[in-house]
Amino acid sequence: MKKTKLFLAMVLGLCLLSGCAGKRDVPSDSGGGGGGQAQSGETAAENAAVKDEVTVVLKGEPSNIDPHGNTELVAMTTQVQIFETLVKKDEEGNIVPGLAESWEQVDDKTIRFKLRDNVYFHNGEKMTADDVVYTIQRATKKPSSASIFASFDAENTKAVDELTVDVATKAPFAAVYNYLTSTRGGIVSKKAVEEMGDDQFGRSPVGTGPFAFDNWVSGTSITLKRNDNYWGEKPAYSTLTLKFITETANRALEIESGNADIVLDPDTGDLDRLAETDGLKVVSGDSYGMSYIVFSMDDKVLSDVRIRQALSLALDLDSLVETVYGNYATVSESVMPSTVFSYKSQGRHEYNVEKAKELLAEAGYPDGFSCKLLSSSTYAMHEQTAVCVQSSLAEIGIKVELELPDWATRIERSNVGDYDMMVSGTTGNIVDMDWATNYYESGDVRMNSCPGFADDKIDELLQKGRTTLDEKEREEIYDQFRERALELSPFVFINFREQVFATAKNVHGFQNLDGILTYLSGLTLQDTYVEE
Repeated sequence: MKKTKLFLAMVLGLCLLSGCAGKRDVPSDSGGGGGGQAQSGETAAENAAVKDEVTVVLKGEPSNIDPHGNTELVAMTTQVQIFETLVKKDEEGNIVPGLAESWEQVDDKTIRFKLRDNVYFHNGEKMTADDVVYTIQRATKKPSSASIFASFDAENTKAVDELTVDVATKAPFAAVYNYLTSTRGGIVSKKAVEEMGDDQFGRSPVGTGPFAFDNWVSGTSITLKRNDNYWGEKPAYSTLTLKFITETANRALEIESGNADIVLDPDTGDLDRLAETDGLKVVSGDSYGMSYIVFSMDDKVLSDVRIRQALSLALDLDSLVETVYGNYATVSESVMPSTVFSYKSQGRHEYNVEKAKELLAEAGYPDGFSCKLLSSSTYAMHEQTAVCVQSSLAEIGIKVELELPDWATRIERSNVGDYDMMVSGTTGNIVDMDWATNYYESGDVRMNSCPGFADDKIDELLQKGRTTLDEKEREEIYDQFRERALELSPFVFINFREQVFATAKNVHGFQNLDGILTYLSGLTLQDTYVEE
Protein backbone atom coordinates (compact mmCIF):
# COMPACT_ATOMS: atom_id res chain seq x y z
CA MET A 1 0.00 0.00 0.00
CA LYS A 2 1.23 3.45 -0.88
CA LYS A 3 1.68 5.86 1.97
CA THR A 4 0.22 9.34 2.04
CA LYS A 5 2.92 11.34 0.32
CA LEU A 6 3.33 8.90 -2.54
CA PHE A 7 -0.38 8.65 -3.02
CA LEU A 8 -0.76 12.40 -3.05
CA ALA A 9 1.87 12.73 -5.71
CA MET A 10 0.06 10.28 -7.97
CA VAL A 11 -3.60 11.05 -7.40
CA LEU A 12 -4.15 14.23 -5.47
CA GLY A 13 -2.90 16.32 -8.35
CA LEU A 14 -6.43 15.89 -9.58
CA CYS A 15 -7.66 17.70 -6.54
CA LEU A 16 -5.42 20.76 -6.61
CA LEU A 17 -6.46 24.17 -7.82
CA SER A 18 -5.47 25.26 -11.28
CA GLY A 19 -3.37 28.42 -11.47
CA CYS A 20 -5.31 31.66 -11.25
CA ALA A 21 -4.23 34.81 -13.02
CA GLY A 22 -5.25 38.37 -12.46
CA LYS A 23 -5.36 38.68 -8.70
CA ARG A 24 -6.41 42.19 -7.81
CA ASP A 25 -3.83 44.47 -6.25
CA VAL A 26 -5.11 44.93 -2.72
CA PRO A 27 -3.43 45.92 0.50
CA SER A 28 -1.23 43.10 1.69
CA ASP A 29 -1.97 41.44 4.99
CA SER A 30 1.17 40.89 6.99
CA GLY A 31 -0.73 38.87 9.52
CA GLY A 32 -0.37 35.55 7.72
CA GLY A 33 -3.38 33.26 8.01
CA GLY A 34 -1.94 30.14 6.48
CA GLY A 35 -3.64 27.36 8.36
CA GLY A 36 -2.08 27.80 11.76
CA GLN A 37 1.26 29.10 10.50
CA ALA A 38 3.19 32.16 11.75
CA GLN A 39 1.20 34.89 13.40
CA SER A 40 -1.86 32.72 13.92
CA GLY A 41 -3.55 31.82 17.15
CA GLU A 42 -1.72 32.30 20.41
CA THR A 43 1.47 33.37 18.65
CA ALA A 44 -0.25 36.53 17.45
CA ALA A 45 -1.17 37.46 21.00
CA GLU A 46 2.48 37.27 21.98
CA ASN A 47 3.49 39.79 19.32
CA ALA A 48 0.66 42.31 19.43
CA ALA A 49 -2.13 43.54 21.64
CA VAL A 50 -5.26 41.96 20.20
CA LYS A 51 -8.97 42.44 20.75
CA ASP A 52 -10.66 39.65 22.60
CA GLU A 53 -13.65 39.64 20.25
CA VAL A 54 -13.94 39.52 16.46
CA THR A 55 -17.25 40.58 14.91
CA VAL A 56 -18.23 39.33 11.46
CA VAL A 57 -21.28 40.42 9.48
CA LEU A 58 -23.28 37.82 7.56
CA LYS A 59 -25.95 38.60 5.00
CA GLY A 60 -28.62 36.60 6.78
CA GLU A 61 -29.56 34.20 9.57
CA PRO A 62 -29.17 30.45 9.05
CA SER A 63 -32.09 28.15 9.66
CA ASN A 64 -29.75 25.78 11.50
CA ILE A 65 -26.01 25.10 11.72
CA ASP A 66 -26.01 21.33 11.43
CA PRO A 67 -23.42 20.52 8.71
CA HIS A 68 -25.89 18.02 7.24
CA GLY A 69 -28.90 20.26 7.79
CA ASN A 70 -28.85 22.84 5.00
CA THR A 71 -26.96 24.38 2.11
CA GLU A 72 -27.15 28.02 3.19
CA LEU A 73 -23.93 29.94 2.79
CA VAL A 74 -24.47 31.77 6.07
CA ALA A 75 -24.83 28.41 7.79
CA MET A 76 -21.63 27.06 6.23
CA THR A 77 -19.74 30.14 7.37
CA THR A 78 -20.71 29.31 10.93
CA GLN A 79 -20.33 25.54 10.60
CA VAL A 80 -16.71 25.71 9.51
CA GLN A 81 -15.75 27.37 12.79
CA ILE A 82 -17.39 24.59 14.84
CA PHE A 83 -16.83 21.47 12.76
CA GLU A 84 -13.75 20.00 11.12
CA THR A 85 -13.15 17.54 8.31
CA LEU A 86 -10.85 14.55 7.86
CA VAL A 87 -8.70 16.50 5.39
CA LYS A 88 -8.60 20.17 4.49
CA LYS A 89 -6.88 22.61 2.13
CA ASP A 90 -3.93 24.79 2.97
CA GLU A 91 -3.35 28.29 1.66
CA GLU A 92 -1.95 26.87 -1.59
CA GLY A 93 -4.98 24.69 -2.24
CA ASN A 94 -3.18 21.45 -1.31
CA ILE A 95 -4.93 18.62 0.49
CA VAL A 96 -3.43 18.35 3.99
CA PRO A 97 -4.27 16.50 7.21
CA GLY A 98 -7.25 17.64 9.23
CA LEU A 99 -8.80 15.35 11.83
CA ALA A 100 -6.97 12.54 10.06
CA GLU A 101 -3.21 12.69 10.58
CA SER A 102 -2.45 10.30 7.70
CA TRP A 103 -4.09 8.03 5.14
CA GLU A 104 -3.35 5.31 2.63
CA GLN A 105 -5.13 3.79 -0.36
CA VAL A 106 -6.36 0.29 0.43
CA ASP A 107 -7.84 -0.25 -3.04
CA ASP A 108 -9.32 1.96 -5.76
CA LYS A 109 -12.51 2.42 -3.72
CA THR A 110 -11.23 2.49 -0.12
CA ILE A 111 -9.08 4.97 1.80
CA ARG A 112 -7.86 4.12 5.30
CA PHE A 113 -7.64 7.18 7.56
CA LYS A 114 -5.65 7.27 10.78
CA LEU A 115 -7.30 9.72 13.18
CA ARG A 116 -5.54 12.03 15.60
CA ASP A 117 -5.45 10.70 19.14
CA ASN A 118 -5.97 14.04 20.88
CA VAL A 119 -9.26 15.31 19.46
CA TYR A 120 -12.24 15.93 21.72
CA PHE A 121 -15.72 17.22 20.95
CA HIS A 122 -16.97 20.33 22.67
CA ASN A 123 -19.00 18.10 25.03
CA GLY A 124 -15.78 16.49 26.29
CA GLU A 125 -16.22 13.20 24.42
CA LYS A 126 -13.21 11.85 22.54
CA MET A 127 -13.60 11.65 18.76
CA THR A 128 -13.31 8.08 17.46
CA ALA A 129 -13.72 6.16 14.23
CA ASP A 130 -17.33 5.43 15.20
CA ASP A 131 -18.08 9.17 14.98
CA VAL A 132 -16.60 9.31 11.48
CA VAL A 133 -18.59 6.30 10.30
CA TYR A 134 -21.75 7.77 11.83
CA THR A 135 -21.07 11.12 10.14
CA ILE A 136 -20.69 9.65 6.66
CA GLN A 137 -23.69 7.37 7.05
CA ARG A 138 -25.77 10.30 8.29
CA ALA A 139 -24.53 12.61 5.53
CA THR A 140 -25.57 10.18 2.79
CA LYS A 141 -29.15 10.17 4.12
CA LYS A 142 -29.77 13.85 4.81
CA PRO A 143 -31.20 15.82 1.84
CA SER A 144 -28.87 18.77 2.37
CA SER A 145 -25.69 16.68 2.37
CA ALA A 146 -26.65 13.67 0.24
CA SER A 147 -25.56 15.58 -2.85
CA ILE A 148 -21.99 15.79 -1.55
CA PHE A 149 -21.87 12.15 -0.48
CA ALA A 150 -23.70 10.55 -3.42
CA SER A 151 -20.50 8.79 -4.55
CA PHE A 152 -19.65 7.50 -1.07
CA ASP A 153 -20.46 3.96 0.04
CA ALA A 154 -21.90 4.33 3.53
CA GLU A 155 -22.47 0.60 4.01
CA ASN A 156 -18.81 -0.25 3.45
CA THR A 157 -17.42 2.71 5.40
CA LYS A 158 -16.30 1.01 8.63
CA ALA A 159 -14.24 1.48 11.77
CA VAL A 160 -11.06 -0.65 11.79
CA ASP A 161 -10.23 0.27 15.37
CA GLU A 162 -10.85 3.23 17.65
CA LEU A 163 -8.66 5.58 15.62
CA THR A 164 -8.73 3.98 12.17
CA VAL A 165 -11.55 4.16 9.64
CA ASP A 166 -11.99 2.87 6.10
CA VAL A 167 -13.92 5.37 3.95
CA ALA A 168 -15.41 3.69 0.88
CA THR A 169 -16.75 5.01 -2.41
CA LYS A 170 -19.13 3.23 -4.78
CA ALA A 171 -16.60 3.40 -7.62
CA PRO A 172 -13.16 4.95 -8.12
CA PHE A 173 -13.73 8.63 -7.36
CA ALA A 174 -11.16 11.17 -8.57
CA ALA A 175 -12.58 14.03 -6.52
CA VAL A 176 -12.91 12.18 -3.22
CA TYR A 177 -10.51 14.38 -1.23
CA ASN A 178 -12.04 17.61 -2.49
CA TYR A 179 -15.47 16.38 -1.42
CA LEU A 180 -14.20 15.45 2.02
CA THR A 181 -13.07 19.06 2.55
CA SER A 182 -16.66 20.29 2.19
CA THR A 183 -18.30 21.84 5.23
CA ARG A 184 -20.91 19.11 4.85
CA GLY A 185 -18.13 16.65 5.64
CA GLY A 186 -17.84 18.10 9.16
CA ILE A 187 -17.48 15.30 11.72
CA VAL A 188 -20.30 15.25 14.26
CA SER A 189 -20.54 13.64 17.68
CA LYS A 190 -22.66 10.52 17.40
CA LYS A 191 -23.55 10.74 21.09
CA ALA A 192 -24.57 14.41 20.89
CA VAL A 193 -26.81 13.95 17.85
CA GLU A 194 -28.53 10.88 19.26
CA GLU A 195 -29.09 12.51 22.67
CA MET A 196 -30.23 15.91 21.34
CA GLY A 197 -32.05 14.96 18.15
CA ASP A 198 -31.58 16.70 14.81
CA ASP A 199 -33.56 19.86 15.60
CA GLN A 200 -31.79 20.69 18.86
CA PHE A 201 -28.41 19.71 17.43
CA GLY A 202 -28.95 22.15 14.55
CA ARG A 203 -29.52 24.99 17.02
CA SER A 204 -26.75 24.09 19.51
CA PRO A 205 -24.24 21.95 17.61
CA VAL A 206 -21.27 20.02 18.98
CA GLY A 207 -18.09 19.73 16.95
CA THR A 208 -14.32 19.56 17.40
CA GLY A 209 -13.35 22.92 15.90
CA PRO A 210 -11.43 25.90 17.31
CA PHE A 211 -14.71 27.55 18.33
CA ALA A 212 -17.61 26.07 20.30
CA PHE A 213 -21.23 27.14 20.10
CA ASP A 214 -22.22 29.54 22.88
CA ASN A 215 -25.44 31.44 22.18
CA TRP A 216 -27.98 32.20 19.46
CA VAL A 217 -30.14 35.32 19.61
CA SER A 218 -32.79 34.88 16.92
CA GLY A 219 -32.75 37.67 14.37
CA THR A 220 -29.55 39.16 15.77
CA SER A 221 -26.42 37.00 16.09
CA ILE A 222 -24.67 33.76 16.94
CA THR A 223 -21.84 33.81 19.49
CA LEU A 224 -19.02 31.27 19.52
CA LYS A 225 -16.38 30.85 22.22
CA ARG A 226 -12.80 29.73 21.79
CA ASN A 227 -12.33 26.01 22.38
CA ASP A 228 -9.58 26.00 24.98
CA ASN A 229 -9.29 22.21 24.66
CA TYR A 230 -8.66 22.44 20.94
CA TRP A 231 -6.09 19.96 19.62
CA GLY A 232 -4.42 22.50 17.32
CA GLU A 233 -3.34 26.13 17.45
CA LYS A 234 -5.91 28.10 19.39
CA PRO A 235 -7.36 31.40 18.17
CA ALA A 236 -5.84 34.57 19.62
CA TYR A 237 -9.26 35.84 20.74
CA SER A 238 -11.94 34.31 22.90
CA THR A 239 -15.21 35.38 21.27
CA LEU A 240 -16.42 35.25 17.66
CA THR A 241 -19.69 37.08 17.04
CA LEU A 242 -21.56 36.51 13.77
CA LYS A 243 -24.14 39.24 13.15
CA PHE A 244 -27.13 38.85 10.80
CA ILE A 245 -27.74 41.93 8.65
CA THR A 246 -29.94 41.38 5.61
CA GLU A 247 -29.97 44.92 4.24
CA THR A 248 -26.97 45.38 1.97
CA ALA A 249 -26.52 49.06 2.78
CA ASN A 250 -26.59 48.34 6.49
CA ARG A 251 -23.79 45.75 6.15
CA ALA A 252 -21.50 48.46 4.82
CA LEU A 253 -22.58 50.89 7.53
CA GLU A 254 -21.80 48.33 10.19
CA ILE A 255 -18.11 48.22 9.31
CA GLU A 256 -17.90 51.93 8.49
CA SER A 257 -19.19 52.74 11.96
CA GLY A 258 -16.68 50.43 13.62
CA ASN A 259 -19.32 47.98 14.85
CA ALA A 260 -17.83 45.11 12.86
CA ASP A 261 -14.37 43.91 11.88
CA ILE A 262 -15.24 41.94 8.74
CA VAL A 263 -18.12 42.02 6.26
CA LEU A 264 -18.24 38.82 4.24
CA ASP A 265 -20.78 39.86 1.64
CA PRO A 266 -20.62 43.59 0.95
CA ASP A 267 -22.73 44.89 -1.90
CA THR A 268 -20.71 45.56 -5.05
CA GLY A 269 -22.13 49.08 -5.14
CA ASP A 270 -20.45 49.85 -1.81
CA LEU A 271 -17.01 48.42 -2.59
CA ASP A 272 -15.34 51.44 -4.18
CA ARG A 273 -16.42 53.63 -1.27
CA LEU A 274 -15.26 51.10 1.31
CA ALA A 275 -11.88 50.73 -0.42
CA GLU A 276 -11.34 54.49 -0.22
CA THR A 277 -12.43 54.81 3.43
CA ASP A 278 -9.70 55.40 5.99
CA GLY A 279 -9.26 52.47 8.30
CA LEU A 280 -10.86 49.95 5.92
CA LYS A 281 -9.65 47.68 3.13
CA VAL A 282 -11.25 45.54 0.45
CA VAL A 283 -9.77 42.12 -0.22
CA SER A 284 -10.64 40.33 -3.45
CA GLY A 285 -9.46 37.58 -5.75
CA ASP A 286 -10.47 34.82 -8.11
CA SER A 287 -13.13 32.45 -6.89
CA TYR A 288 -15.16 29.45 -7.89
CA GLY A 289 -18.24 31.64 -8.27
CA MET A 290 -20.30 31.94 -11.44
CA SER A 291 -23.67 33.46 -12.26
CA TYR A 292 -25.91 32.01 -14.93
CA ILE A 293 -29.37 31.78 -16.48
CA VAL A 294 -30.95 28.34 -16.44
CA PHE A 295 -33.73 27.34 -18.85
CA SER A 296 -36.51 24.87 -18.12
CA MET A 297 -36.62 22.12 -20.74
CA ASP A 298 -40.13 21.38 -19.55
CA ASP A 299 -41.18 24.57 -21.31
CA LYS A 300 -42.24 23.82 -24.90
CA VAL A 301 -40.60 26.93 -26.33
CA LEU A 302 -37.37 26.84 -24.35
CA SER A 303 -36.84 23.14 -25.08
CA ASP A 304 -35.81 24.16 -28.62
CA VAL A 305 -32.03 24.63 -28.66
CA ARG A 306 -32.39 27.37 -31.30
CA ILE A 307 -34.47 29.41 -28.87
CA ARG A 308 -31.88 29.00 -26.11
CA GLN A 309 -29.09 29.97 -28.48
CA ALA A 310 -31.09 33.02 -29.61
CA LEU A 311 -31.62 34.19 -26.03
CA SER A 312 -27.92 33.77 -25.32
CA LEU A 313 -26.95 35.82 -28.38
CA ALA A 314 -29.37 38.57 -27.32
CA LEU A 315 -27.78 39.07 -23.90
CA ASP A 316 -25.41 42.02 -23.64
CA LEU A 317 -23.23 40.38 -20.99
CA ASP A 318 -20.51 43.04 -21.08
CA SER A 319 -23.03 45.68 -20.09
CA LEU A 320 -24.73 43.40 -17.55
CA VAL A 321 -21.51 42.47 -15.76
CA GLU A 322 -20.30 46.07 -15.66
CA THR A 323 -23.65 47.33 -14.35
CA VAL A 324 -24.23 44.68 -11.70
CA TYR A 325 -20.74 43.59 -10.64
CA GLY A 326 -18.49 46.53 -11.49
CA ASN A 327 -14.81 45.65 -11.32
CA TYR A 328 -15.35 42.43 -9.39
CA ALA A 329 -16.38 40.06 -12.16
CA THR A 330 -15.56 39.25 -15.79
CA VAL A 331 -17.75 37.85 -18.55
CA SER A 332 -17.70 34.03 -18.61
CA GLU A 333 -15.67 32.34 -21.30
CA SER A 334 -16.62 28.77 -20.49
CA VAL A 335 -19.33 26.50 -19.14
CA MET A 336 -17.23 25.96 -16.01
CA PRO A 337 -15.44 28.17 -13.48
CA SER A 338 -11.95 29.37 -14.34
CA THR A 339 -10.48 27.98 -11.11
CA VAL A 340 -11.09 24.26 -11.60
CA PHE A 341 -8.93 21.50 -12.99
CA SER A 342 -8.75 21.37 -16.82
CA TYR A 343 -10.31 24.80 -17.36
CA LYS A 344 -10.01 26.13 -20.93
CA SER A 345 -11.53 29.25 -22.40
CA GLN A 346 -14.23 28.62 -25.00
CA GLY A 347 -14.00 32.17 -26.33
CA ARG A 348 -15.77 35.42 -25.61
CA HIS A 349 -19.54 35.46 -25.45
CA GLU A 350 -21.10 36.51 -28.76
CA TYR A 351 -23.60 39.36 -28.58
CA ASN A 352 -25.48 39.43 -31.88
CA VAL A 353 -29.07 40.69 -31.93
CA GLU A 354 -29.58 40.11 -35.67
CA LYS A 355 -28.40 36.52 -35.47
CA ALA A 356 -30.67 36.01 -32.47
CA LYS A 357 -33.67 37.26 -34.48
CA GLU A 358 -32.80 34.88 -37.33
CA LEU A 359 -32.77 31.90 -34.96
CA LEU A 360 -36.11 32.96 -33.46
CA ALA A 361 -37.64 33.13 -36.92
CA GLU A 362 -36.16 29.75 -37.84
CA ALA A 363 -37.73 28.26 -34.70
CA GLY A 364 -41.14 29.72 -35.61
CA TYR A 365 -41.18 32.79 -33.36
CA PRO A 366 -40.29 35.75 -35.59
CA ASP A 367 -42.24 38.14 -33.35
CA GLY A 368 -40.89 36.73 -30.11
CA PHE A 369 -42.88 35.28 -27.23
CA SER A 370 -43.65 35.81 -23.55
CA CYS A 371 -42.05 34.05 -20.62
CA LYS A 372 -41.28 34.48 -16.94
CA LEU A 373 -37.88 34.95 -15.26
CA LEU A 374 -37.49 33.85 -11.64
CA SER A 375 -34.98 35.71 -9.48
CA SER A 376 -35.18 37.24 -5.99
CA SER A 377 -35.64 40.62 -4.37
CA THR A 378 -33.58 39.52 -1.36
CA TYR A 379 -30.20 40.09 -2.98
CA ALA A 380 -29.51 43.14 -5.12
CA MET A 381 -27.27 41.33 -7.60
CA HIS A 382 -29.95 38.77 -8.42
CA GLU A 383 -32.64 41.40 -8.93
CA GLN A 384 -30.35 43.68 -10.98
CA THR A 385 -29.29 40.75 -13.17
CA ALA A 386 -32.93 39.93 -13.88
CA VAL A 387 -33.66 43.54 -14.87
CA CYS A 388 -30.70 43.55 -17.28
CA VAL A 389 -31.80 40.26 -18.86
CA GLN A 390 -35.34 41.59 -19.26
CA SER A 391 -34.02 44.69 -21.02
CA SER A 392 -31.73 42.75 -23.39
CA LEU A 393 -34.35 40.23 -24.43
CA ALA A 394 -36.88 42.96 -25.17
CA GLU A 395 -34.68 43.91 -28.15
CA ILE A 396 -35.59 40.67 -29.91
CA GLY A 397 -39.28 40.76 -29.00
CA ILE A 398 -39.16 38.58 -25.89
CA LYS A 399 -41.57 39.86 -23.24
CA VAL A 400 -40.12 38.86 -19.90
CA GLU A 401 -42.19 39.02 -16.72
CA LEU A 402 -39.97 39.23 -13.65
CA GLU A 403 -40.77 37.13 -10.59
CA LEU A 404 -38.89 38.45 -7.55
CA PRO A 405 -39.94 36.61 -4.37
CA ASP A 406 -37.89 36.44 -1.18
CA TRP A 407 -34.93 34.07 -1.13
CA ALA A 408 -36.66 31.24 0.72
CA THR A 409 -39.49 31.19 -1.83
CA ARG A 410 -37.00 31.37 -4.68
CA ILE A 411 -35.18 28.32 -3.30
CA GLU A 412 -38.43 26.39 -2.85
CA ARG A 413 -39.42 27.03 -6.43
CA SER A 414 -35.99 26.23 -7.85
CA ASN A 415 -35.91 22.92 -5.97
CA VAL A 416 -39.02 21.73 -7.81
CA GLY A 417 -38.26 23.37 -11.16
CA ASP A 418 -41.13 25.86 -10.93
CA TYR A 419 -39.91 28.44 -13.47
CA ASP A 420 -39.43 29.18 -17.18
CA MET A 421 -36.03 30.83 -16.75
CA MET A 422 -34.12 31.53 -13.55
CA VAL A 423 -31.20 33.67 -12.43
CA SER A 424 -28.90 31.46 -10.43
CA GLY A 425 -25.27 30.94 -9.56
CA THR A 426 -22.78 28.95 -7.59
CA THR A 427 -20.24 29.81 -4.95
CA GLY A 428 -19.28 26.23 -4.11
CA ASN A 429 -16.48 25.18 -1.81
CA ILE A 430 -15.60 22.07 -3.80
CA VAL A 431 -13.10 23.08 -6.42
CA ASP A 432 -13.33 20.15 -8.80
CA MET A 433 -14.74 19.53 -12.26
CA ASP A 434 -17.11 16.88 -10.91
CA TRP A 435 -18.94 19.43 -8.79
CA ALA A 436 -18.63 22.19 -11.36
CA THR A 437 -20.42 20.12 -14.00
CA ASN A 438 -22.82 17.80 -12.24
CA TYR A 439 -25.84 20.07 -12.64
CA TYR A 440 -25.83 18.87 -16.27
CA GLU A 441 -26.34 15.27 -15.20
CA SER A 442 -29.83 13.86 -15.67
CA GLY A 443 -31.44 12.61 -12.51
CA ASP A 444 -28.50 13.80 -10.47
CA VAL A 445 -29.25 13.87 -6.75
CA ARG A 446 -26.33 16.15 -6.02
CA MET A 447 -27.58 19.36 -7.60
CA ASN A 448 -30.75 20.69 -9.21
CA SER A 449 -30.28 19.96 -12.86
CA CYS A 450 -31.92 22.07 -15.52
CA PRO A 451 -35.58 20.93 -15.39
CA GLY A 452 -36.26 18.39 -18.10
CA PHE A 453 -32.70 18.39 -19.43
CA ALA A 454 -31.10 15.06 -20.23
CA ASP A 455 -28.37 14.05 -22.63
CA ASP A 456 -26.93 10.55 -22.80
CA LYS A 457 -23.57 11.77 -24.10
CA ILE A 458 -23.12 14.27 -21.26
CA ASP A 459 -24.18 11.64 -18.69
CA GLU A 460 -21.56 9.27 -20.09
CA LEU A 461 -18.79 11.88 -20.05
CA LEU A 462 -19.51 13.01 -16.51
CA GLN A 463 -19.51 9.44 -15.23
CA LYS A 464 -16.15 8.82 -16.93
CA GLY A 465 -14.72 12.07 -15.55
CA ARG A 466 -15.78 11.11 -12.05
CA THR A 467 -14.22 7.64 -12.08
CA THR A 468 -11.05 8.28 -14.13
CA LEU A 469 -8.00 8.79 -11.93
CA ASP A 470 -5.47 9.51 -14.68
CA GLU A 471 -5.15 13.30 -14.93
CA LYS A 472 -4.51 13.48 -18.70
CA GLU A 473 -7.40 11.15 -19.52
CA ARG A 474 -9.67 13.09 -17.21
CA GLU A 475 -8.78 16.38 -18.89
CA GLU A 476 -9.61 14.95 -22.33
CA ILE A 477 -12.99 13.81 -21.05
CA TYR A 478 -13.86 17.29 -19.82
CA ASP A 479 -12.72 18.80 -23.12
CA GLN A 480 -15.43 16.74 -24.81
CA PHE A 481 -17.93 17.74 -22.16
CA ARG A 482 -17.32 21.46 -22.71
CA GLU A 483 -18.02 21.19 -26.42
CA ARG A 484 -21.23 19.24 -25.91
CA ALA A 485 -22.51 21.51 -23.13
CA LEU A 486 -21.94 24.64 -25.20
CA GLU A 487 -23.71 23.08 -28.18
CA LEU A 488 -26.84 22.22 -26.17
CA SER A 489 -26.84 25.46 -24.12
CA PRO A 490 -29.14 24.55 -21.23
CA PHE A 491 -27.49 27.43 -19.35
CA VAL A 492 -26.13 30.84 -20.25
CA PHE A 493 -23.13 31.55 -18.07
CA ILE A 494 -22.85 35.22 -17.23
CA ASN A 495 -19.65 35.81 -15.33
CA PHE A 496 -16.70 34.64 -13.31
CA ARG A 497 -17.14 36.33 -9.95
CA GLU A 498 -14.45 37.42 -7.58
CA GLN A 499 -14.88 36.82 -3.89
CA VAL A 500 -14.77 40.12 -2.07
CA PHE A 501 -14.54 41.02 1.60
CA ALA A 502 -14.34 44.26 3.50
CA THR A 503 -12.30 44.42 6.70
CA ALA A 504 -10.88 46.96 9.07
CA LYS A 505 -7.19 47.63 8.42
CA ASN A 506 -6.25 46.33 11.86
CA VAL A 507 -7.63 42.88 10.94
CA HIS A 508 -4.86 40.36 10.27
CA GLY A 509 -4.76 36.71 9.32
CA PHE A 510 -7.81 37.01 7.06
CA GLN A 511 -6.45 36.41 3.60
CA ASN A 512 -8.04 35.72 0.25
CA LEU A 513 -7.40 32.21 -1.03
CA ASP A 514 -7.73 32.24 -4.79
CA GLY A 515 -10.23 29.72 -6.08
CA ILE A 516 -11.28 28.58 -2.61
CA LEU A 517 -14.30 30.10 -0.97
CA THR A 518 -12.10 31.74 1.61
CA TYR A 519 -14.26 31.79 4.69
CA LEU A 520 -15.28 28.18 4.14
CA SER A 521 -11.69 27.04 3.94
CA GLY A 522 -11.24 26.52 7.66
CA LEU A 523 -8.25 28.86 7.69
CA THR A 524 -9.37 32.40 7.99
CA LEU A 525 -11.41 33.10 11.11
CA GLN A 526 -9.38 30.69 13.21
CA ASP A 527 -6.21 32.56 12.28
CA THR A 528 -7.75 36.02 12.28
CA TYR A 529 -6.97 38.56 14.96
CA VAL A 530 -7.71 42.26 15.39
CA GLU A 531 -4.92 44.47 16.61
CA GLU A 532 -5.85 46.97 19.27
